[in-house]
Amino acid sequence: MQDLRYKYLAAVMLAVVCPASVGVAHPISLSSAVVDVRDNRVEADLQVMLEDLVLYHELDADANYVYSSSDLRSAAQKHRQFVLDYFTLLDENGNRLVGEMREVNTDKIDDAGVRQTELMKKSVNYLMSFPIVAHPKFLTIAQTFGGPNAVLPALMDLMLLQNGVLVERPTQLTLGRPHSIKFDWQNPPTNEPISFRELREQRDKQLQERLGISTYGGLYSFLYITRFEVRHEVLIPLLTLEQWIPLPRKDPDFLEVDEQQATRDTIEQFFRDRNEVLVNGKQVPAKLSRLSFFGLDINDFALNAEPRRISVHQARVGVILSYPSQSTPREVVVNWSTFSEHAPYVRSIVLVTNEAPAEHYFRPNRPEFRWTGELITRKPTPVSANSATLTATTARDVLGKLLPNIYAAFDLRDDGDVYDALATSVQGDLLRDLYLMVKRSLVMAEQGGSISHVERVELVSVSAPSGVNLPRMEAVWRVTGTIEHWGHVHTRVNEYQATIGLGREQNAWKLESLEPSGERRVKFETRIRGSEEG
Repeated sequence: MQDLRYKYLAAVMLAVVCPASVGVAHPISLSSAVVDVRDNRVEADLQVMLEDLVLYHELDADANYVYSSSDLRSAAQKHRQFVLDYFTLLDENGNRLVGEMREVNTDKIDDAGVRQTELMKKSVNYLMSFPIVAHPKFLTIAQTFGGPNAVLPALMDLMLLQNGVLVERPTQLTLGRPHSIKFDWQNPPTNEPISFRELREQRDKQLQERLGISTYGGLYSFLYITRFEVRHEVLIPLLTLEQWIPLPRKDPDFLEVDEQQATRDTIEQFFRDRNEVLVNGKQVPAKLSRLSFFGLDINDFALNAEPRRISVHQARVGVILSYPSQSTPREVVVNWSTFSEHAPYVRSIVLVTNEAPAEHYFRPNRPEFRWTGELITRKPTPVSANSATLTATTARDVLGKLLPNIYAAFDLRDDGDVYDALATSVQGDLLRDLYLMVKRSLVMAEQGGSISHVERVELVSVSAPSGVNLPRMEAVWRVTGTIEHWGHVHTRVNEYQATIGLGREQNAWKLESLEPSGERRVKFETRIRGSEEG
């Protein structure tokens, strides 16, 4: 099929050399589409301006700048295949839905023909139907009405309906910017009036369900500043990333797992060059700690889904860049110098330890972010042994301090520092075994083996101690650990049961023995940073 770019360029030249009164063709394809997703089919009503037919089919006007009705109607019929080829619906797996043309409506073409000045005021409608066997969870709509290699843009206004009811605000489709939507078939939209309060609640619910990712086509940036590192996490549509980095593949519509893996070095080098970070005045090279390719399902990146073949029209790339610091960050400078037509600026959410999220905008004329501050590290303190014996009450108080001390030690950077901190609460023979046991317990398998940060240690119960010199007791405690990526927090609560023996050393209580007897998962949840915990 012939490329439209030469025709559009010719139209631009005509606009230069022809008088304005002639009303030459506009060098941009403008169309609209109403897509209605029903129980057993998707219907699409596309409205194409007559100007597109004139450009694409190279129609000629008469001496009075009038295009004949027969030429226009003939071109409208010939254009059927163009519409079927370049208007695309994809299911949740990226597979193209096969449509059929049900009707071509040319009623707006006058029998006497259409003057050139009226070409943008009149249109042809194409009604298509796409059979489906089940309610779609997702749908992606794309158009390339300027042709796949068009120089000038083709714009399509899009309205999406679900069983005849508007699902969301109208949007606009451009080349390389498909639009994806998730459908709720349990609580479908209705025509009933809705209050502003209900609209806000509905919007908040959708945002929570999407874990803060409000659109499927946007670029999301999250800057984390922690005691150990600066971390920049970017979630970006694959087609937007391809404006900066070519991603070679055999199939133009899909990226295979091995092709995804082959991009790692290229992507890492790209961000090394374009995303300079200084910590405490020293430049720190980027380390690509995670590269993931996601589909439309939000849970894919929330739960670290396994790699699989993906549609390039629906895929998003998750890039986690780590900038480890030898000392706790006091001053951080981040430069972002990557912009494009679809990313003219970058809005970044800044997350510093447990502080409320802030935002920063990177722009071509202001590409720098700067932060200064002090990050506080918890330091374990010895638990004084003021009495030679323990009661049930004092045992709870002692364990209520020793157990948090143990987990606080893992907030430190180096293994040597962790051991030294543990030594304030653990006697020597137990030290190594407890270090390994606690470190294993902090691994969150749901997030690819990442180490969680302990937020809270709660002593649930403790029995009356037995023994005088080396009191022993049964204890149950809960540990709340978190890992955060892309602005959402994974929280895990585990409960542990053990027989614990205490000893006195230099007038301080320490763990002398710990014999685990039980462990269970109490809760695992994912929420947006800043939202109320469940």
